[in-house]
Amino acid sequence: MKTTRTLATAVAAAVTAPLLLLAAAPAYATTVTPPPAPPAVAEPSPLTKGPSIADLEKAVAKARKAHEEAVAAKEAAYEVLVKELRKDYKESDWPEAIALVAAEKAATEAAAAHTTAVKALEEAKAKLAALPETATEEEREAAEKAVADAQTAADTAAAAKTLADQERADARTAFDDRRVAMARQYSVLTEAVKKAAADLAAAEKALADAKKDQDDDLCAGDDALVAELTGLPEKVTAGTSVDLTVRVTNNTGEAVDRAFGQVTLLPGSKELVPLFKPQYRTATSDKWRDWNSWGIGVNVGALKPGAHADFKLRLNPAASLKSWSGSLRVIGEYERGDDCAMNTTPKSHKFQVVAPTVMPAPTTTPNTPTQQGGTTTTPLTGGTTTTTGGTLAKTGSSDAMGGLAAASGAAVALGAATVFATRRRRTTDA
Repeated sequence: MKTTRTLATAVAAAVTAPLLLLAAAPAYATTVTPPPAPPAVAEPSPLTKGPSIADLEKAVAKARKAHEEAVAAKEAAYEVLVKELRKDYKESDWPEAIALVAAEKAATEAAAAHTTAVKALEEAKAKLAALPETATEEEREAAEKAVADAQTAADTAAAAKTLADQERADARTAFDDRRVAMARQYSVLTEAVKKAAADLAAAEKALADAKKDQDDDLCAGDDALVAELTGLPEKVTAGTSVDLTVRVTNNTGEAVDRAFGQVTLLPGSKELVPLFKPQYRTATSDKWRDWNSWGIGVNVGALKPGAHADFKLRLNPAASLKSWSGSLRVIGEYERGDDCAMNTTPKSHKFQVVAPTVMPAPTTTPNTPTQQGGTTTTPLTGGTTTTTGGTLAKTGSSDAMGGLAAASGAAVALGAATVFATRRRRTTDA
């Protein structure tokens, strides 16, 4: 399957809220195919794979800046290199060039001193050889001493010349190494430019490919597959629970391989889920499962044309959640082969969470019994009772009294039945 559904869900998330799909058992399907997790828009999902378009654009900008800096560094190094290579070392201000100039001067001076010393030695030797046989002993000793002194001076000058020549050679090597290092640095900068150019090309290609995938593989908009929410009252009492139903119906005219119902709490599912502790249950399972922090996306399986599948939702708003207003949003989505489509307009169902109704405490009224019938001795009309010889005698009864008694009994019975029915209904509703 292509990545179309992942990219399309990102578009839907931008309209509704970031949604992390959960794998759920299909309601009327023989196989379970959990949907892939979509990339989050407002906040990255833990299951998001690969960089986003925004990340790739940042990478291109960073690579372009690095390439520009590498080119600038190479051009600056080239200017310095050419300038130094064309310049005589005697004109350079490099420490190596200054040291070479000093070493050459010292070597020249040492060579001149050595030449002078050698010439003095030769002259001393010539004078010694030219002494006549008549020369005195003192004259011969002086000539011999002059030769010895000249020899010592010549040897010293030779040693100084050798040291100066070595120092000049070392200074020349150091200067040449500096020039080679500069050329090598330029070569390194050239390679850095090549690498920066390759990195920029790769970043631009990744961005272009991502945009092409987004354009080519975007899920189509289709509202024919319907996801409907039922059972949500306008007001839900905090501290209670309410069960809802989501029905996904395939009105596309063709079978779909996978159908999905996606649900989010708004505004801000991530913050609301802990307060509502919402759950869902598929038609093939009795187990209630918790939502993910972003919402749910339930795979109800394959659907034939006109077929539908349901799954249940349950909201459990916390008792502390009072005077809250929001909505549940539902989106339908399907996959058919390598293609996918989703609703262009999510359905929003508004509701309120209200505080529980507090019943007033019952009030009691004092019951003061009163004497029934008073103290009159006037006989009643109809059936009468007279006192004869200290005994009571029944003289008859009226039909009206009998009807009243029957009515009173019926009222008592009806009242009892009403109380019973009320209790039964309250017990059932509880």
